[in-house]
Amino acid sequence: MSINNVKKSSLRVNILLASAIVAGMQVQDAVAQSRAVALEEVIVTAQKREQSLQDVPIAVTALTQQALEVNNVIDVSDLSGLAPNLTVRPTTGGVNTPGFTMRGITSYGVVPGSDKQISIYLDGVYIGSSTGSIFQLSDIERLEVLRGPQGTLFGRNATGGAVSIATREPDGQAGFRQKLSFGSRDYYRSETTLDLPEIGNFSAYMTYAVEEQDGDINNLGAGVTWDRTAFGKGRLKSSETLGAVDTESFFLSALWEPTDNFSLSYKYDYSTDEGSPRGAAILSDYYTGTLPPDGAAFIKFLALANPDLFWNGKTTRPDKVNNAFTTNRDQEVQGHNLTALWEVNDSLQLKNTLAYRKYKVFAPADLTASSGWELGGIIGPAVGLPAETTMCYVCSQNNSTGDQWSNELQLNYDAEFATLTSGLLYFEQDTVGGGPAGSTNSIIFGFMPGYVVPAGNDSRSLNDAKSYAAYAQAEFHITDKFDLIAGLRYTNDEKSGSYVLGDAQSNLAFQDFEYSDDNMSYLLGVNYQFTDAVMAYAKYSTAFVSGGSVAGLAFEPEEAESWEIGAKADFYNGRLRTNLALFDVTYEHLQQPQTGSAVEGMEDIAVLVIDGGTEAAQGVELEVTALPLEGLTLSATLGYQDTKFTDVSYLLAASASAAGPNAFPNSDYLPIFAPEWNGNLSASYETNPLFDSAYLNFGITGIWRDDIRMDPNPGRAEATPFGVVEFSPASWIVNARVSLKQVAIGDHLSGEISLWGRNLTDNDEVTYYVNYGAFPAGDFQEERSYGIDLVVNFD
Repeated sequence: MSINNVKKSSLRVNILLASAIVAGMQVQDAVAQSRAVALEEVIVTAQKREQSLQDVPIAVTALTQQALEVNNVIDVSDLSGLAPNLTVRPTTGGVNTPGFTMRGITSYGVVPGSDKQISIYLDGVYIGSSTGSIFQLSDIERLEVLRGPQGTLFGRNATGGAVSIATREPDGQAGFRQKLSFGSRDYYRSETTLDLPEIGNFSAYMTYAVEEQDGDINNLGAGVTWDRTAFGKGRLKSSETLGAVDTESFFLSALWEPTDNFSLSYKYDYSTDEGSPRGAAILSDYYTGTLPPDGAAFIKFLALANPDLFWNGKTTRPDKVNNAFTTNRDQEVQGHNLTALWEVNDSLQLKNTLAYRKYKVFAPADLTASSGWELGGIIGPAVGLPAETTMCYVCSQNNSTGDQWSNELQLNYDAEFATLTSGLLYFEQDTVGGGPAGSTNSIIFGFMPGYVVPAGNDSRSLNDAKSYAAYAQAEFHITDKFDLIAGLRYTNDEKSGSYVLGDAQSNLAFQDFEYSDDNMSYLLGVNYQFTDAVMAYAKYSTAFVSGGSVAGLAFEPEEAESWEIGAKADFYNGRLRTNLALFDVTYEHLQQPQTGSAVEGMEDIAVLVIDGGTEAAQGVELEVTALPLEGLTLSATLGYQDTKFTDVSYLLAASASAAGPNAFPNSDYLPIFAPEWNGNLSASYETNPLFDSAYLNFGITGIWRDDIRMDPNPGRAEATPFGVVEFSPASWIVNARVSLKQVAIGDHLSGEISLWGRNLTDNDEVTYYVNYGAFPAGDFQEERSYGIDLVVNFD
């Protein structure tokens, strides 16, 4: 679809939605005339300063407390579908790495030493590593999704956009809050918050939370003991259920305000995660006679001997799989944030943010549901292996650690003729990724006698990255209605490290590398304020993802260039809000994670980064919110993204057998994980007080997407119809909550009770898919869950 057709379609949709909402308003006009109802102003920091959402010339979705509550958003993996053209899912392997897709680009950052295309910020601090970046926070005040390249203000590694999380500040009011939750699959969550009273000019609060829940897929290989004592991990038993939750978190926020114009804020977050990776299933159907060309007889022999392992070509969630190699992960994440804010005068503000973060994670996972293959009684004795021998086609035991330091000095200046945001940034990160020292990272077609993990090859990446940046972005107020915007950011990246490869006991080889490069990202734009309630903007912007090297194989920076045209408007005295954006973006030198088997001479490398070529995306994003009568809020989003490769590298095409001598007939390489159409509908209603101050609150959200391409090569899917998952079908996810709030219990004491449900339609389709040749495997949408929350507040 051309961009012109997208514009026409989006305009028609906008008109239809506005007409329907206005008609509903007219029906309720007699009720609403005597009441002053209007949508609340939403404050965001999408330009690194506080502004009204409707004044920001950026496509940004700000999730309200109501939206966060209804959809149980407590980490970034819960954001999928809540903003136009945004899809989020945990990647395979169990290391709690979010896979984002936004505006056609899919972001992983899973390869040690590589970066990601969609950045995550916590209280203004960039979280450098994707590994371990799914962690829980109980005190989210505001969550913003910035769509499109953000290279000027947010810097490198934001070609697709950014997710910004802000936690609340202490208010100096003494209080206590206890929340207990119980639900399906033995769900339990306890969240305790203590607000301290202001003492002099110091205030603080702290929150402690634990959460537990059984997984939604039973593990047929549960209880198998894996001996990892040789490399310090002990003897671990495979998980009973897959996708289980077992987390603990602590958050502290302290604020010192010695004067009216100076404050010092300190925030500390700590979390552990001992849950199990999502269940993986082999999606091939080897009972149909359609078999891959290599090793077909052996694979069919294994399938017939192990019927529980194969999911027979289905794309829906199974009740049980055999992931015998999978054991619970061991993850720990913590961070410190010290922010000083000085209001020099009414026009000038200085802000400095010093931060330190670190993480560690160990996550053994069966990626192909093949570690339950019982071989001992079949071929073990014939090849001299013990009777307890099993085999795994692709299993991993990722063992990663990392820490980062950053400091950002920011200056904001606001005057009649211009508004300026500028700053200096230093960032440093050290990471170690791969298998545990003395053992293997990935087991590919490996035999594991007696449930002892073999040593194999010792494969680890040691990376040190430093980045220096200076930026400035100014809005020049040419007239009361017309602004010119110009932004520039200079970044210098320096990286070095080693790749360790060899026999785990001896003969280790170190492949050293060094990388240095700089970049200029810029933005040019115009804003026009038609009225106090209607603003339009247009901008051209660039961004980049830092380059680097893996195992001596260098990769270039990924670059993005984007046009965006948008309009933000409030109508009917603030009772109808519409935000519309049209975009056109090109990504060059697309950084793609790939297994080493795809690159000649790199077969021993678990994963690396290749230049995938050039990708283009264009589309439209629409957000509509309405308040047809007091207490009732309706909202809808609609996203469209037309994504295609304009140039595909040979290596990327060959990875899907779309190039070279093994190419399938009708081969091509197409973008994956990016639904063409997507959107959501939500409604919330708050009643008048029913008794005393108690009232009811109802909320429901329906998240829809059309089908998602899972395999990039339609030719491969056509040639092997039962060995490839080409699409995950279109689906709805429905979340809902009903709450009775502010129930007076006694002096200074109130209560709250809520009933909630997630994925009420029990969607069970595949959400993540990896094709390992003869073993295409997938993860699935988490099954329906429901529960009750009980809350007691003391103030």
